Amino acid sequence: MIQSIALEFESYAEMEKAAALLWNKYDVTGELELMPLSESRFRLTIHSEKQLRDTTLEKLPGKRVQAKSILRDAKKELQPDVVD
Repeated sequence: MIQSIALEFESYAEMEKAAALLWNKYDVTGELELMPLSESRFRLTIHSEKQLRDTTLEKLPGKRVQAKSILRDAKKELQPDVVD
């Protein structure tokens, strides 16, 4: 089962650090989406094939937020009047 989690950061470097920890230290397999939200906010969305424990997630920098797909967000920007 795929587990989807999202974290938000105030810097791109902080987001890259979290992604590196997931790949290299915690051996996460799946997909990572790194996306700028604004000049001072960045989102890392994790679609992990491996279940991540809450204790592992607490060790990562960033603030946990609701996981959203980049494609879904882009669709809303292009078609703001369309409701899912």
